[in-house]
Amino acid sequence: MTGMKTLRVRWISGIALLLVPFAALHANGGTCTLDALTAPELVIEDAKPVRFENDITRKAIAHTAADPATFRIKVRRAGPGVSSFNNEPRYELAAYEVSRLLLPPGEEVVPAIALRSEALAEFRAIDPAAAESWRGTHAAMFMVQCWLEGARPHRLEIDATRFAADLAYARAISRLNVVTYLIEHKDSNLGNVMLTGEGEAVRAWAIDNGVAFDSDESDVGTFWRDLHVGAVERSLADRLRTLTLAELRARLGVIAQYELVGDAWEPRPPAANFDAGRGVRRRGNQLQLGLTNREIGALERRRGRLISLLDKGRLTLLPDAS
Repeated sequence: MTGMKTLRVRWISGIALLLVPFAALHANGGTCTLDALTAPELVIEDAKPVRFENDITRKAIAHTAADPATFRIKVRRAGPGVSSFNNEPRYELAAYEVSRLLLPPGEEVVPAIALRSEALAEFRAIDPAAAESWRGTHAAMFMVQCWLEGARPHRLEIDATRFAADLAYARAISRLNVVTYLIEHKDSNLGNVMLTGEGEAVRAWAIDNGVAFDSDESDVGTFWRDLHVGAVERSLADRLRTLTLAELRARLGVIAQYELVGDAWEPRPPAANFDAGRGVRRRGNQLQLGLTNREIGALERRRGRLISLLDKGRLTLLPDAS
């Protein structure tokens, strides 16, 4: 393809070790999965800004080195220090991890996402405005996420009539709202919650979760931060009850760990938390991303409030999907 910008990038995973299928989009026969996003070599081609020339988010075609079948992805560069308002990779990764903690594999409400790294000079072939994640490292970090093909925005209200009459919609929206409530989603842009599929196959998605947890609020409202549904699936209620603070700390305290090797941050097994009071922790060539104890504690308190609502009968049960 004439003029196509191509980048073959090395793997850096911002996700826990278990890799599960994610059926979300197809382009030229390929399917975007977490396995594909975290493949040792991911080829990214034809990246174009989503909105304007220097947009931090780009839509691209990708495939793995082992499989030429292509699929669409979102590419979003990380800012300096891998932490800035509305561009907080650790919150995006944590939102996906919370979704995985609560819901069965393949039924998450956050599209599969990973954090990768490449030499800045190489990554600028995809995003010319990219900068070093840390000065003097010559390394850029960026997120890749499955693009939801055919998705449509969900309005900033729950369709109460449909919720009462359409069990598939009720399940999808209650799953979505429980996750956005737990992560304290604070960016109710119309395009941040999407629907895919129809009828029994309808699904709801939170696709932009960088303004959440301990973040400041966005200027577009916080509708999805609050709980609006009055019922959840029995299986989700059971999982809310069995989830523990220890499990949250184990999965969210250190979501990902890296070591600077040459001009890229390479993945390493999670080690003991460097500093539970900080979300981005760098010690020389070692880097950790995760939630702080404060953020995990706030999530745990919101989980407790959901259980209280269940115990009082103010949050009723929907039948599980057959």
